Amino acid sequence: MVELVDVGVPTPVRTTPAALPAPSAPAQPPAPPVADPRWRAALDAVLREPARLRLHPQPLVELTTGLVTGYEMLSRFEGPWRAAPDVWFEAAERWGHNATLQAHVLRTALDARADLPPDTFLTVNLDPHLLGEGPVREVLEGTGDLARTVLELTEHSQMVDPVVADRVLEHVRGAGGLLAIDDVGTGYAGLEQMLRLRPDILKLDRVLITGVDADPVKRSLVELLGDLAGRMDAWILGEGIETREELETLIGLGVPLGQGWVLARPQPTMLRALPLELIAHIRRTSARRSLRDHVVSLLRPARVVAAGREDGDVRLDARGMVADVRGIAGTWAPATTVAPREGVPEVLRRALARSGPHRYDPLVCTDDEGRVLGVLPLDVLVEALADRRASA
Repeated sequence: MVELVDVGVPTPVRTTPAALPAPSAPAQPPAPPVADPRWRAALDAVLREPARLRLHPQPLVELTTGLVTGYEMLSRFEGPWRAAPDVWFEAAERWGHNATLQAHVLRTALDARADLPPDTFLTVNLDPHLLGEGPVREVLEGTGDLARTVLELTEHSQMVDPVVADRVLEHVRGAGGLLAIDDVGTGYAGLEQMLRLRPDILKLDRVLITGVDADPVKRSLVELLGDLAGRMDAWILGEGIETREELETLIGLGVPLGQGWVLARPQPTMLRALPLELIAHIRRTSARRSLRDHVVSLLRPARVVAAGREDGDVRLDARGMVADVRGIAGTWAPATTVAPREGVPEVLRRALARSGPHRYDPLVCTDDEGRVLGVLPLDVLVEALADRRASA
């Protein structure tokens, strides 16, 4: 499960004489090993008293706009000792309560959809091997409408009965739900599970995200997974983003969704919007990336002349449309026009596909109305592509 922390048992407030310091609350003891029989009573208490389990939403953010687009519902347990939630689920698996406990989490998360802001969704974790278990199936198949719900299946465990699991997941999708694979890049299920499930979202594990700004291999892997997701008609989401440098790198790599403490921490209520300064930073970084990836950032000035003129860099025809460009040999050549927001690799491929003596002549960039914005020398395109690949 995801990295969560136990909130503990609330301590009653006491009044003390003004002259005496208030006694500090006793620290919760650490949890015993999951094989300790005392876990039975702790788990029974959580299942018997729903208030002992709370879900804290952590925002999922669009990395182009800075808008909150969804929430991951993260478990918080109130128990007799201090233990991270993944320890609770490990103990539940050990004592035969995991299906019941995760069904309880699912039901609580589905109820929380009533509080979702417009145009957002929620995600909730589930171990794949529990898909065929009665309590889990009862919640999923007994819920008629699963719209705005994303079921996250971790890569760390495999399905026990793929046939039954596929039937349950078919119902989830038929009821309007989506599927995500969590912790992509760390589990052993890997490509086989992705190819079987064809998820809607691939959540990149934090091991790929931590230090991605300083690790070219990690950046290459993120790009490869992004390309795979695009071919599967899926989204990728980077989780565990903790620094501005990691955030900026993911934006630069075109990762569409992000999650992590640098954006927002889990909290008891749904955060509707990020701080304005952070939204502005995300949008500025995204805008720089957009310009960098488009040929408009590489334009060189061009002197435009009318038909029949011999001076200038670009010559128009009698209708005022682009006709010729000054070639590398100094003579006029038929012009190849491109749009300002076309990508560098695509424009370079088109330029080199030209035949004859004018293959290496500059291209002309025009706006939607045919006005000349500038010229693109071929060597500038080649250098720009080399620089970007070297920095990737």
